[in-house]
Amino acid sequence: MQTLSRLKAYSVHSRNNPPQFTVKSGEIFSANTELCTGDWLNSIDDIWTPEKTNALNPTVVVAVEGAKPGDMLAVEILKVVPDKLGYTGFNNESNHLATKVIDRDWGHNLRTLAICDKYVHWSDRLKIPIQPMVGTLGTAPASEDIGNAYGGAHGGNMDVQEVCPGNTVYLPVEVDGALLHIGDAHALQGDGEINCSGGIECRAEVTLRATIVKRPSEMRCVRIENADYIMTVGCLSDVDKSFLLACEQMVAWMVADYDFSIEDAYLLMGQVMEARNTQFVNPTSSYICKMPKKYLV
Repeated sequence: MQTLSRLKAYSVHSRNNPPQFTVKSGEIFSANTELCTGDWLNSIDDIWTPEKTNALNPTVVVAVEGAKPGDMLAVEILKVVPDKLGYTGFNNESNHLATKVIDRDWGHNLRTLAICDKYVHWSDRLKIPIQPMVGTLGTAPASEDIGNAYGGAHGGNMDVQEVCPGNTVYLPVEVDGALLHIGDAHALQGDGEINCSGGIECRAEVTLRATIVKRPSEMRCVRIENADYIMTVGCLSDVDKSFLLACEQMVAWMVADYDFSIEDAYLLMGQVMEARNTQFVNPTSSYICKMPKKYLV
């Protein structure tokens, strides 16, 4: 099994980023990801400050042999193993409550945390079970570069908790080889990612399998699937627009693959669909819509 190191990483999703290696369709491989702010964290005593940031959501890149524009990658998330250290926090600059709602000096609340025995050790009294995820997973766009702070139809910095072990993420292929970008792992993340820095930001070893499949003609956003749900992810500059895109794309998926009329798909979604805003702190907000497969009959 091939493994990507985190020594070469990129700050944009780009067709011009040379891949670290190429895998065959269906081949299992691993990627060692770097922190979203760079390589500064080496000890439990290291505390993040903005001045320590030396990278912007760096991603490693792998090509998939035979992937062509118009295809789709089915990326299975097989394993995400967090590093032993992670961090989280906020300051007045990266704090939406301070800048938008509660006008006060919040100061700096930053902490580095141990991750071990499948728990984040929050304090002497509290430890939280990890729920590892991949914050940034996307393919290279066909034309202009897209910064790694952004999510979109290509994937990118979605910060969606369902990009996690046991799930398959469907991404469009726009360039030869797809150029799959991987980074920004979290040991844990709450909805909204309200602090701006996580969740628990960490390095991780991510094990994936990327298979080339046919792209649906109606696909305009990232899709996710597991044994129980089909899911669509809208990533636009506005929370409402992201939600409505994910809803529209769910209707399209149900019509194309599950023999619903547009009207019946929309009506059923109103009864059993699950949806939430997973993050709204990036330049693009992420909204996921989930339909239980038990109702898609």
